[in-house]
Amino acid sequence: MAKQMTAMTRLGLATVALAAASVPAAALFAQAPAAEQVDAARIAKGRELFTNWGCTGCHSLVDADSHGDVGPHLDGGDRTEEFIVSRITNGQGAMPAFGGQLTEKEIADLGYYIAHVAKKAN
Repeated sequence: MAKQMTAMTRLGLATVALAAASVPAAALFAQAPAAEQVDAARIAKGRELFTNWGCTGCHSLVDADSHGDVGPHLDGGDRTEEFIVSRITNGQGAMPAFGGQLTEKEIADLGYYIAHVAKKAN
């Protein structure tokens, strides 16, 4: 019985070795996906919108060199891009709605900008 178990064990190990050999070498050394690539054009457009639409008057954001203290400080926050876009579009409290003043693309670029540079400030 011991010899039979040993033979079974060897057969099992051989099967595992054969299966491992069939895995492409690239898969064994695959790296985790790269960090998200930041769209520099959208960052530049968002920065321009942030400055030109007066966001600097209410919000502080290091990347925009703004020091407003009416609205929330945006650096280091955990707000999602979707949350930021919704808040820009619909406003809330002292924050006016820009949904009728900015295009959807402009709001998307502004949200992208704030979300990406605020996280970088952490």
